[in-house]
Amino acid sequence: MKLKDKNKENSIIEQTLDIVYETGIAGVKMSKLAKRVGISPSTLYVYFKTKEDLIVSIGFKILQQISDGLNSALADSTSFENKLRAKWIHMLQFRLNNEREINFMEQWMQSPYFDKSSFKQKGDKLKPKTDLFKEGRDSGYLKDLDDNMIHAILSGMAKQISALVKGEQLKMNKETIDLTFSIVRDALKK
Repeated sequence: MKLKDKNKENSIIEQTLDIVYETGIAGVKMSKLAKRVGISPSTLYVYFKTKEDLIVSIGFKILQQISDGLNSALADSTSFENKLRAKWIHMLQFRLNNEREINFMEQWMQSPYFDKSSFKQKGDKLKPKTDLFKEGRDSGYLKDLDDNMIHAILSGMAKQISALVKGEQLKMNKETIDLTFSIVRDALKK
């Protein structure tokens, strides 16, 4: 059995993200991917058993990246409002700085490769240690909305704001962050 080379594995992941960004998940063909990476198809299967294994592995890797970044962003925040602000800034920055990863996640979650039960099972383990939304509801700061609704409000706004920034209709600066945070905070605050 061949030993796995971390650089080769990262190259496979990077090329997959590029292909999905260019042509969608349906455009990922293992032989085409192997050629782009510069390896044989049999070597590719040493790293990922199937296309499904590849797609799901990348999805959970991105979730881990998001979770780790959020944990780091929340580490210095003490008040709930500061934690919510840190989450907001993290969401905006991740969307703006990781376009391929966001594109991948949006496509994966709408594809047949996405399994809601395994996502929930693995996703729960990736949540930041502080259950932010529960903390907000329990403290009386947030409206009594379920996590999915709160996340939809935050992520929907972050998606649209990042589109405005990318389209050069809005500048990403402290003023924009303050204004947009006040809008989402007011939408969620009890």
